[in-house]
Amino acid sequence: SAPAFRHTAPSVFLAPGARSFAAAVGTVGPKPKHEDGTLGGRYATALFMASSGKLDKVYQDVVGLRSMMEESKDFKLLIETPGVDPTTKVKTLEAVCKHAGMEGSVINFLKVLVENKRLRMLVRVIDLFEIFYRTERGIVACKVTSAAPLSSAEQGQVKKAMEQRAAKGSTIIMEYDTKPAILGGLVVKMGDAVFDNS
Repeated sequence: SAPAFRHTAPSVFLAPGARSFAAAVGTVGPKPKHEDGTLGGRYATALFMASSGKLDKVYQDVVGLRSMMEESKDFKLLIETPGVDPTTKVKTLEAVCKHAGMEGSVINFLKVLVENKRLRMLVRVIDLFEIFYRTERGIVACKVTSAAPLSSAEQGQVKKAMEQRAAKGSTIIMEYDTKPAILGGLVVKMGDAVFDNS
């Protein structure tokens, strides 16, 4: 008969010999309410679970990393270039993160990404972590696209209408954009739902 396998879902599948992120962090919290089964999702889940008790700080740190990548070509190049020596990458990332006052679990997470040759996935992992964080905190992103800029009163009406559609206790973060190509009306993306009234 075939051997019985007990399925356990590790937070991150690591290459043989690679350092375990859970071992590096030591504390593991609950899984995020939102799940993503991709490789990036597994890494984001591991970081989320390692953020137990420090979720807000870790969120600020990873969003800060994303901002650094957007603002500094050199930093982005360090993250995305596979040819940079891993030891140099780790030392540079440690120095930058410590200078920025980042949480130790974020620094350890970056080390694991370097060791597993997954650092190029950092932006995707951060984007997924942000989705997990917002779901955990009941924050819903709502992007409103209109042909012309909306007045403050119109923005208030749209926000009120979206708050009525959102789950009870949710906090809505509104973002407004203009796109003359839609000619008139609104396109609203709230969470995974799209309301096209153009």
